[in-house]
This record gives sequence, structure tokens and C-alpha cells, in this order.
Amino acid sequence: MAYTNAQATPRSDIHALAMQANADFNKLFIGDKVFPVKGEDVKLGIYMRAKLANAELLNGDAAPRANGDGYQRVNRKYDTDTFDAIEYGLEGVIDDAYESETERFMNVEATEASLLERSLRISYEVRVAAKLMNASTFTATAASVAYTEANLATINIPADVSAAKLRMLKNGLIPNAIVMSANVFERIKRSTLLQNQVFGVVPKGAGQYLIPSEADIANALGVDTIYVGNAPKNSAKKGLTYNGAFIWGDTYLAVCQVAGGEYTAGGVGRTIQWTKDTTGLFTPETYRSDERRSNILRVRQHTAEKVIDETACELVTTSYA
Repeated sequence: MAYTNAQATPRSDIHALAMQANADFNKLFIGDKVFPVKGEDVKLGIYMRAKLANAELLNGDAAPRANGDGYQRVNRKYDTDTFDAIEYGLEGVIDDAYESETERFMNVEATEASLLERSLRISYEVRVAAKLMNASTFTATAASVAYTEANLATINIPADVSAAKLRMLKNGLIPNAIVMSANVFERIKRSTLLQNQVFGVVPKGAGQYLIPSEADIANALGVDTIYVGNAPKNSAKKGLTYNGAFIWGDTYLAVCQVAGGEYTAGGVGRTIQWTKDTTGLFTPETYRSDERRSNILRVRQHTAEKVIDETACELVTTSYA
């Protein structure tokens, strides 16, 4: 059943305008790419998981069978996990007098919706980053050489990624993505060994000074995609002077398998969205507040950011400084 609310009106027109207004800014975010959105019609639910040990996913138990004997049997067990979609939201008050005053300059509702959605998207990105870059959930292994400016000639991200990929292959998983912060990306793309991996060992005059792109680096490291966390946030407390910082931290880079769709498709995680009470990852709606002589614009979401496979990611501790 589609979402309805007698008191608040979902506004697809405002959503379209907000998406258009945020089009370039939203390119900075990777949360819903790393944890693809999976819609569920229940807020609190259970899903099935096949873990390596209990489901005997990589057991080579086939044995010869003599005439008249039974076949070797698999004693497969499936695990379950739960999710609980939490509601997040923000409201903006659009006073009638203010809207009348500014309507010749801009669409106040669309502008406010784009800013509210931006704030929600920042909070959502923070939650995804915290889930993925978590050494309590995933194995973290130190980089072969610290990712410092002084070590540009010896930083060996090709070796670090190769080692992480081999660890994942032992679990039957083929990594297809690497996730890193903007700071780490800007440093490793200037490192000598990675540039040699991309361009070959050539005289500097022949173009070794060229900086590789995300696609170049992904190809050199043997993955489909490099996800760079370029999204900023205000790290200062509310009401204080703005202090810009990146959402994705520099402590780790993640070598992982990213997949969407059903949980059985694998992948490191999903953004589970409750579809019965939302019209998308972000839902704008309006209602009237006559005592304020204002329209209230609300943007909200109902999600659970969930790691579904703890073996689908290996962290590399960068020692960035």
C-alpha cells in the first residue's frame, strides 16, 4: 500500500526540484553506493544469512561412494539477522510573509527542501562511514608502509590491496571496490609505486608526472570501482563557527565486495529502507501551521544501515599523517 498521511502531503514536485538543486553536491556522497538501498515493507524484520561455517559454504566434503552405500550429506544451517529502520528527519518553517517577500527571487520550498535533504544526507553518510570503517566489525591489517607525505616514494598500495584481496579470496569472495577518504586518495595517487603501476616505469620526461584518475587506479588495483569519500561536514557544534571536515576518515581504506538487491546476492552491506512509510530514500512533505501563519516543510527518512557480511570487507590501516 502506498504511503499516505492525512495531515502531511508528500511532495514529489519538491523532491524533483531538490534533487536537481543538489545534483552536483550529491556527487560527493558515496553512502548509498557502498550500502545500496534495499526496500522492505516492514520496519522491523528478519532476514536469512548463510555464514561460512554454519552453512558449510566452502567445505569440500564430496567423498567416493561404494555400491550400495549412501552419499555424503551436508548438514547446512542458515543464520538469521534482524533490522530496525529508524526514522530521521528535519523541518523548516516557511513563514507566509517571508515566502511572499522572497518568491520573486527563488522557490523557497524547493530551496529549503534541498538544504534539509543535504543535512539528512550528511547524517546518513556519517552512519554508513562509521559502519564500514570499523575495525571491531572487520579485520584491519597495517599497511606495509605508512601513508605519509614523507613516504610518497615507498607507499605500496598495490601490495596492500593485493594482500587484502588474497585474504578475502580465502573466504570465497572476490572484492570489486575500494573505499577511501579524499585525503588518502589525493596522497596515494601521487605515490611513486602506484604511478608506476598505472603508467609503467618510464622516464619522467615521458609523462610519469601525470596524475592517475579514479578509473586508472581501479584498473591498476584490479577492482571495478574506487569510491572516494569527498563529502564534507561541519565538525563544530551547533551555533559555533563553521569548521569544515571530511566525513570519511583517513585511518583505514576498505577493500570490499559491494552488491545490491537481495541479501543472498552478498556484498558488505545494505541501506534498508522502510517503504510503507516513505516514498524514497528521502521523503519531503508539507503541512500547514496556521498558528504560525506558516507552511512547515519536512524531509525525513526511515532506514537501517546494515552490515550483512563481515567477511566481505578487509580494512587496511593507513597510518595517514
